[in-house]
Formats: sequence, C-alpha cells, structure tokens
Amino acid sequence: MLEDIGVTWDRKTNHIPCLAHIINLVVQQFLTTLLGDHDTGVTFKTLLDKLRKIAKSIRGSSLRWEAFQRSCKSYGMQPMTIPLDITVRWNSTFRMLEQAIYLRRAIHRYAEDMEDDDPKLMNAKLTDNEWEQAEILLLFLLPFQRCTTRFECNDSQPEIDYVFFAYDTLYNHIDDVKSALNSNVGLGRLACAPYFLSSVERMEITLQKYYTRTQFPTVYGDGMILNPRSKTSLFHTATWDDDQLAKSYIDGARERFIDGYNRSAPIDAHKSTLSSIAVGGKRGAEDDDEFITMLTQRSAKRRRNDYDRYVDIPNDPTITSPLDWWRNNQANFPELSMMARDVLAVPASGCAVERQFSISGRIASWQRSRLSATTISDSMIYKGSLVKTRSPLGYVAVDDEEPLSIPEHIGEIPKEWTEKWWMDKLKRPIRADIMDLFRGGDGLHDEAGSDED
Repeated sequence: MLEDIGVTWDRKTNHIPCLAHIINLVVQQFLTTLLGDHDTGVTFKTLLDKLRKIAKSIRGSSLRWEAFQRSCKSYGMQPMTIPLDITVRWNSTFRMLEQAIYLRRAIHRYAEDMEDDDPKLMNAKLTDNEWEQAEILLLFLLPFQRCTTRFECNDSQPEIDYVFFAYDTLYNHIDDVKSALNSNVGLGRLACAPYFLSSVERMEITLQKYYTRTQFPTVYGDGMILNPRSKTSLFHTATWDDDQLAKSYIDGARERFIDGYNRSAPIDAHKSTLSSIAVGGKRGAEDDDEFITMLTQRSAKRRRNDYDRYVDIPNDPTITSPLDWWRNNQANFPELSMMARDVLAVPASGCAVERQFSISGRIASWQRSRLSATTISDSMIYKGSLVKTRSPLGYVAVDDEEPLSIPEHIGEIPKEWTEKWWMDKLKRPIRADIMDLFRGGDGLHDEAGSDED
C-alpha cells in the first residue's frame, strides 16, 4: 500500500520491538541463570520455592486463610494473599517478593501457628539470610519493574521519547551492581555474589543485543529530541560517552525535518527586490542590486527554521505530556509540529494492543467457539467499562495446576510502608551498601534521603 502511493519504507530497518517484551526477555535471562543449580549454600531458587509453598499454604483451605488473616490483623496489616509467580511474566516474581517482604511478620506468625496443621511449613520457613536475599533481589529488580510498568500503561502516552532514557537507566543500574559485586564490600561479600554477578553479565548481553537496534529506526532519537522536557540533554550526561553518535542523532533529526517537513522556500534575493519595487517601494539613487541582494540574504538567514528555533528554547522539566505541549504550540512551530505528530505517535510498546487480543482470547475460548464477532466485541467493551468503574473482572494466570481453595485476594501495600521500608534499609549497614547501588539507577537513595532530611 505504501508503494502504491510512492512511500519508500523498509519494514526490517524500521521494525520497532516492544520495549516491555525486551525487558521481559532481559530479566528472564537473569532469573533463568540465577535460579540454576548451585553448590554454594542457600540459593535463590530455594528462596522462591519456599515463598511459593507459603503462598499455596495460605490459599490451601478456608481455615488457613482465616489463620493468616488473624496474623495480618495482629500487626495492623490489610489481609492479602501472596501472588504466585508465573514463567511468562517476570514481574510476577517481583510482585511475589514485594508482597512477601511486606507480610514478613505475618508470615512468620502464621508459620508458627500453623506448624502442626501443615507439616510442609516446617521446611518453608525463611531464615534471616534468606529474607536478606529476598530484599537484595527485590531491590535489584526494582528499576526493571518501574520501566515495565511505565511502558505497559501506554494507552495515552506512547512513550517512544522515553526509550533512550530507559536504556540509559538500566545500563547504569547494571554497571553499578557489577561494580559492587566485584568489590570486597557490600554485595561483594555475600556468598551469592559470584553467581549473582554471572547472572547480571548474562542479562547485560541480552540487553546489548536489543540496544544495538535503536540506531535504526531513527524514531528513537527523534522522539527524545522532540520531547520539550528532554531534547538533547541525555547526550550531555556523563554516562553518554559517544559524542560522534550523539551528533549523528542531532544532525540526523534536523536533516529529516528539512527533507520531509520544512516547506519554507528559500528567498530569491533578486525576486524579492523586484517585488518590493513593484508594490511601491522606492530605491535611493545610491542603492544598487549588489547592496540590495546582500541585505536580502542577511534577512533570509535570520529567518531560522522551526527545528533550530525549537532546539534553542530551554528545556522545561515541568511539562507532563509532550503531546499536549505540541498541541498547544503547533502555531509557533507549524512545520516541526507535523514531524512531532508523526514521531511521538509511535508506541514504544505493544502492550495496550496485545492486552486487547488477550482479552478476546479468553472470551472466545474453545468452550465458547461459536460466539459471533459482535458478541465478542460487546463483551470486550463491557469488560473495559468495568475496569473504569473499578470493578474489573478478575483473571489470574498460574503455571501450577494444583487447585487452590481460596481465590487470590489482591491487596495494596501502603505507600507509607514502602517509603519507611526504604529508609529502614538505609539505617542498616549492609542495606546502605545495597541502596547505594540504586543511586544512579532510579534515584531511590536520593528520594529516601530527602524524606529523612
């Protein structure tokens, strides 16, 4: 279809992979390597297996669920189950870890109270060392979780302008962790450091494979530059060490604007002179064509194009939506706003669309194979409406086929606990070393420090 209207388009060069899927593949590589069999002490695989046993025990019967509710209420916590992780979604492991760490005291009391009722809990109790490993793993995965959450919720903001920042954040985070694991303090002193380091190095290789594909298509660099809150700021940070590559992104975006969007025709100095005379302009006797041409050419040079004027405007970090900014400023940059419209509309992730396919797949199952297209469409619209009314139809995917009597009770971890938890980690010596790893990655250390001050 593009060829029919004269548009040259190479689908392989301009293929844009879903960034949320890339993060999933990268973290899955890390988890697969980390959870392999090791000979040294307690492993992360043992840790996650114990958490799964506890989660299944809580949901194994109504009596156990009631016992766990009592344990939660005794510590003033909202009763909630621990979500089970599944192989196809790495962030389900993150959710299981986060929920378990929040419920740590309730889990300990539940295990003590139900020891006789459920013998499996005898071998599922977590030691202090294992809880420490759970916290380390949670903190390491946190930047990946934040990026995933951002790109999964791309219904209103396509986020193509944020891709370079996401890669930069993850690379900085990985570099910080590797440095700590190679040292003799902090993470480097832990027994799990060698195979943790091996897992991080494997995930970095996978991340690098996908990052090399961001030079083409050019929409990644153009999207970041056309975000008025960022523009070229990433190219001037200490972590960006390739000045030549940065220049190619900046110059390339300008060339693409001039070639595809800049419609302002260059001023012909001679025609401009004749035109001014034709409409009544007067020339002095001392004026000559060479002098008029020079003045006209200098005047034309002062008429800068939209791209150059836009780049010279200071960045505005208070802007929340680049799309809204361009909508409000399209009269000031009429030609560049057309380029921004085309570039910033490109989604960085296919999650929003694929989510709809997943919904339709669960509606049109083999048990309901004769549903019409209209019925499927109406059901999807109805389900979407329920989400907006905060009464969604729940669906929980699990790998394990073992039936659980109690459905999952999704709770919300209080924000106050989350903030206090980070601060508590800073007060403990080993946690301070761990938190230092995240200073350059996502600002957790700075945020907690500012709250404490």
